[in-house]
Amino acid sequence: MYFNKIYFSLLSLAMVASCKPEKKTIRETKSHDTIQTPANRVKDHDSAVTAIKLPVIDTTAVLLAFKKASKTDFFGKELGFSYDDDLSGSIFDSERPILIGDLNGDHLEDAIMPFTIEGRDGGNNWDAHYAIFINKNGELRYKYSFNRGGDLAETQTFFKSIQNGVVHGMQEPGFHFSDGESSPVRFVYKNNRLSEVTSSKTR
Repeated sequence: MYFNKIYFSLLSLAMVASCKPEKKTIRETKSHDTIQTPANRVKDHDSAVTAIKLPVIDTTAVLLAFKKASKTDFFGKELGFSYDDDLSGSIFDSERPILIGDLNGDHLEDAIMPFTIEGRDGGNNWDAHYAIFINKNGELRYKYSFNRGGDLAETQTFFKSIQNGVVHGMQEPGFHFSDGESSPVRFVYKNNRLSEVTSSKTR
């Protein structure tokens, strides 16, 4: 009888212990400290890191941004162009290459797109430009057009690449000045404009 009481007492203790919730270890609970939100915000312990997926900047994105910019009053006043005025010429935007790279040091891809306006005043003359776009949270925003020469200009500028925030290119003789010399040029984006710099000032 005495042993039966001991047996049932031990059996009761075992049943109560089996009903208690299992305590999770630190290793088991760590996986729940990561929280993903629509903005891809990831929380790791006491620190929070926010990562936002931005649109891809490629040729299609640049062309769409240019088409949008060319219809604005700012673009029209700057270049004396209007789609409604045949005498202001026609835009030719098929020239390449389009340059994509960081111009202002914010680690976002900006863009430089070549284009020309042909047939000014109904004639055969043309002027050439580079449309400058700065990336603002994934949106390419038109800043201005860099004048790279025209049919009557003594020189024309051709950009080749963007490296470490520096735009590299060549300055070539103008269409009617074939005896001129070619020389390398470098520009940096400063105060909303491309400014030419000497070799000693480039990065």
